[in-house]
Amino acid sequence: MSKFYLADPNIITAALTNREFKIYHYLCKNYNVTKHTAYVRLVDIAGLFQLTTKEVEEILIKFCQIKVNDLPLMNIIKDKYNIYSMPSHKQFLDQIGFKQNNSFKGYKTINGFLKQRDKQEQEIIVNLIYPKLDRYELQDKLEGLPTEELKKINPKQLKYGWILKDVIKTRT
Repeated sequence: MSKFYLADPNIITAALTNREFKIYHYLCKNYNVTKHTAYVRLVDIAGLFQLTTKEVEEILIKFCQIKVNDLPLMNIIKDKYNIYSMPSHKQFLDQIGFKQNNSFKGYKTINGFLKQRDKQEQEIIVNLIYPKLDRYELQDKLEGLPTEELKKINPKQLKYGWILKDVIKTRT
């Protein structure tokens, strides 16, 4: 779970370079979902992506100009020190159910989604016949079986279903 973080899928439509995309996801990873605050430390970003702090500042300024869902990716308020906020990401979290200081609904939504996904994955899993055999061992095994048994086997039950078709074809 340590590598789990939320990011808006609409970010794909934004005009970002590969490096900018990685930096934005790093910012999403460090976003505090319970307090709705962005954790931005220029030195950390610069060190991680091997940039200068000036280059990082330029990228963050570019994030202020890029809009997703009619909101900028980043807002920078210059005061005694810079205050960063991520309005687009905040709106995305609000839509999921992560409200400020009340993120229970968001976690409940994500948990429900993960349970639903697990059920879908379990439906996809098929019990394989001879799962540990490589394709040559499987071919030898199938060639040794009687024709009646071969016809009972579904190609989807085999790791290499095309081998069953080839064995049946060679027998006829």
